Amino acid sequence: MAYTKDIDDANTYFKSDNHLKSYDWTGFDTVLRTGALAQAQRELQVSLGREMIDPDSDDDTYRDDYAVFEQALYILENTPRKKERGAAAVVDISDPDEKIEIKRKGISIAPEAKQYFALNTIKVVRG
Repeated sequence: MAYTKDIDDANTYFKSDNHLKSYDWTGFDTVLRTGALAQAQRELQVSLGREMIDPDSDDDTYRDDYAVFEQALYILENTPRKKERGAAAVVDISDPDEKIEIKRKGISIAPEAKQYFALNTIKVVRG
């Protein structure tokens, strides 16, 4: 079954009588929350190597939708968002003296999101 959860489902999940971080979720505007949900779904799909699916039951054990919601909040809380100050924030790529450094980081999955997946968490250590 294709993934169909949206911002309304996330808002229901983060209701004050359902989630401890309800205030944190509602502190972000709707546009940011919607974008974070889309980004969370993409990050989890890449990380897991599969599509997100809607839950078949009301069981709270393994839920892709809950993982997406938790990952979205994690993105909002832990991703620096700079307020651009007009043209001064734009980097001129034609200037050879301007050093542009792009650092690619791995996808960081929220611990809260990992709880809703059936993942092997055993670490093998040699030594």
